[in-house]
Amino acid sequence: MTLGLIVLLSSCIKEPEPEPTGEAKVRVANAASASVPQDVYYNGKKMNIAPLAYGQFSAYQTITSGSSFFGFADNGSTIGNYEGGAKIGIGEHFTAIYYNTVNNSTGVGFLLDDTTTPPAGKARVRFVHLNNLYPSSFGVRIEGGANLVVAVQFASSSKYFDVDPGTKFEVLAAGLTPTAQAFDPNIQAGKTYTLWLDGTATTMQAHAIFQN
Repeated sequence: MTLGLIVLLSSCIKEPEPEPTGEAKVRVANAASASVPQDVYYNGKKMNIAPLAYGQFSAYQTITSGSSFFGFADNGSTIGNYEGGAKIGIGEHFTAIYYNTVNNSTGVGFLLDDTTTPPAGKARVRFVHLNNLYPSSFGVRIEGGANLVVAVQFASSSKYFDVDPGTKFEVLAAGLTPTAQAFDPNIQAGKTYTLWLDGTATTMQAHAIFQN
């Protein structure tokens, strides 16, 4: 039975069908501290995005789905600092983040964004670890309440959580001063947030990217 199947398949090899393409959406964020404003390139061409200073992010831009490469260069320079690629599906929304790596170079990370509406009266949040000076994992809990995530690894993201508006959070990690560091991102109902954290070897600083 197996041999017959192999023979059948080997006699019916066909050229693969072209992969369908369509519109997708991408926004870009600069999370590389001490970087000058960055020009952004998509598949080798400069995007119609104002230079992004550290902490800034763009609106969504329409691109073609499929293999996509994003490059970053100091504003006004033609020398790229880093280029990274991802395969983006039709209709997907992505965030491309330029960040500092643990060896003090730069990298590009890609996050698939949830664009569905949070439940009535709730907000939606996720947490991204971009503190290259504290590359160990950290946990997050609601201030004075439940744990949300035990360990967010460096250069990775948690899942999304639906929370009440006005919720404040605490980052939990050994070696931080204090070990539970509170932050208030001014969470509002009906909005979805990506909260990325950087800082020093002993502190965490939160930054918000919101979708709607």
